[in-house]
Parts: sequence; C-alpha cells; structure tokens
Amino acid sequence: MIILENPQLKVTIAEMGAELTSILDKELNRECLWTADPAIWGRHAPLLFPVVGSCRGKEYRYRGQTYAMPQHGFAKEYAFEALKTSESTAVFTLRSDEEKRIRFPFDWTLTVIYSLAGRELTVGWKVVNDDADSPLFFSIGGHPGFLFDGPLENQIFEFNSQEDLDRLTLNLQAGLFSREIDKDYVKGGEPIAVTPHIFDSDALVFHDFEFTRISLINKNTRHGVIMDLAGFPYVGLWSKPGAPYACIEPWFGLADYDDFFGEISAKDGIQTLGPGETFEAAYSLEFC
Repeated sequence: MIILENPQLKVTIAEMGAELTSILDKELNRECLWTADPAIWGRHAPLLFPVVGSCRGKEYRYRGQTYAMPQHGFAKEYAFEALKTSESTAVFTLRSDEEKRIRFPFDWTLTVIYSLAGRELTVGWKVVNDDADSPLFFSIGGHPGFLFDGPLENQIFEFNSQEDLDRLTLNLQAGLFSREIDKDYVKGGEPIAVTPHIFDSDALVFHDFEFTRISLINKNTRHGVIMDLAGFPYVGLWSKPGAPYACIEPWFGLADYDDFFGEISAKDGIQTLGPGETFEAAYSLEFC
C-alpha cells in the first residue's frame, strides 16, 4: 500500500490495480471512499482499461481475430509498479507483456499519477503506444465510489451548468447501450436526487455535455465530493440500488452499442494512438 497524507486528507492506494482503497477526511473524521463490502460491491475505485464497460459477448475483434475481454478491462487484475515520489505524489506503472497480449495484442505503457494538495486529490493517466509501426486502440475510465455523508434521501448530484442533459440508455441484461436516448433526463441543470430506485435500470450515462464539475453531496450538510472532469467526453453515475454510496465515473470510452458488430477500431468512444504517441488525461476530487 502507498499512503499520501497531509493535514486534511489521508489517501491509501493499493498496488493491485493502482486502486484507491481509502480517502480519510481527517478534519471531519470521515471515510469518503466506498469500503468495498463484497456483499454489495467489492471494489473501491477500479481503473477501467483497456476498455470501458462491456464488449458484446465479452469479446472484441481486431484484424479479423476475436479476443476475450472482461467488463471494464483487465488493468484491475494486475499489480502495478509503484513509486512514491513525495508525501503528496505517487506514480503507478503497468506495461504490456506476453501474457497481456493474449487478450490485448498491443504494446503499451499505462501510468497512473496520484497528487494530493490540501483537500484535493488529482488522478492522472498517461497511455503510451510503444509500437513503432501500428496504432493502439483503447478506452480508459475511472470508477470511484463515494460513501454518502448521512442518509440516502439527503444525497444529490449537482452540476455546474444549467443545460438539459440527455441520458444514454443501457440494455440491463447485456450491459450494452441502445440507440434510444432518454431526452432531457436533466432539465436546466437541476440536481438529481438519489433515490432507492434511481439505478434500477443501471447507470445514468451522459455525453455531449458542457458541465465540468459534478458534486455528490448531502443537501443539508453540504459535505461530499466535487469531481472536476473537464475534457472528458462521457460520465456515468451508478450504484447498487439502495446502497450507501454512489460512483461518479469519468470515461474516455463506452460499452458497445447493441447493434455494433465491427472491429475495436470502429467502436464508439475508442481512443486511437499512432506509433509512439501519448494520451494524457486527469480528473480531480475535492472533498467538502
């Protein structure tokens, strides 16, 4: 385990999956991260790579061949190389190898950087295409779960814009998106109240939005978390129905649509890196 700490927060990160396992608010004496209760959802904040969501039939195609791929990819299954560079920064690295190329036939290096400053934690990603000749096709995303401050009925999601938001709709059985759109699911940027059944039909997923910040807070105490996800094309909000936490998931990528049968290079939301190119992105969490 790697620990980053300052007078406000204590952050614990596991080498396995480079996954956050605890965010302790020292000033409020409150654990902010979901506890990974296996009876409900046995993860804290998995890193999604090299896919986000589900591929049709848990497999994808590349250059005429079919490869197995679990939901949200396989990065969460591997121990990363970890380096703590200071009390406030840690760097985790995972690389392709012969075993991983059986499932994902590309050469790449994935780096995760955690940086702590005051009451804010920044999570950065860097993906490098190590192949000198071929492109890399991938998706990447975050899946952190946050404990509620107080009862479920007091929790709301807030946006820093006043736009109408359309919801992408999921086929709950297959874990794939349909082409149907839930128009104006959010009107004028109004908060979304967390209810026991809000996630009965799976995640709330948004695209083509203008907001750059989402808050999950107790509407009375105003305690919770604010995520800055400027530049991300997709975001999902999710929890097990009725559970005492919710996830805010910033994504560069998307599960397959239920009418998609093409190769990974044509997948909606796929990221493409030319030989030797680098992808970088980051989101930040402010605890209030």
